Amino acid sequence: MNDLEPSWSLTDDALVLILHAENDINETMSTHRPLSGMRIGQLGGTMADESWLRETAILRLISTVEAYTNAASEMFFTMKSLPPAKTPFTWPQRIKHYKNQHSIDLEARDGWDQVKAGIDLRNCLAHGLGNLTELLLSEVALGVRMKHINVSVSGNRMHPTVTTVSKLAAGCRRFVLDIEQELITLL
Repeated sequence: MNDLEPSWSLTDDALVLILHAENDINETMSTHRPLSGMRIGQLGGTMADESWLRETAILRLISTVEAYTNAASEMFFTMKSLPPAKTPFTWPQRIKHYKNQHSIDLEARDGWDQVKAGIDLRNCLAHGLGNLTELLLSEVALGVRMKHINVSVSGNRMHPTVTTVSKLAAGCRRFVLDIEQELITLL
């Protein structure tokens, strides 16, 4: 959100998407609007509307931060009239890319603790269908990290709470704004 450089409306776009992901769960639950397409699985199990909305918001939040982080780096190269570096695909690659290309430590950015916990939760949801993946099972500090967004870990699952989405959204906002500030400083 920079009045001096309108091309950084990319940040505004990311913040709007974060806001929508956070607020959509509250609006849908407060209107008791039924979700279309939800049914009891034939292989067993059900998912409450609130849980489905919460998990969808988590996926949206982390996807927005990933897309923003990549696009902001590309925009930086464009503004410096430099050829863009290869877009990173994973978070370890993204962290390395920012260190090497921008001298920015993503893990030191404001909101990173919440974003990192959100990445782990997203991976659990997207790659383990709610169950911990083998990689996450091997993480010694997973339970401690997940407390940043009020998620408990028990058995083979992560359990988001009603405050998880708002805590994750707040961390995502801080992270996006901090990255923007760091990149603008380098221009």
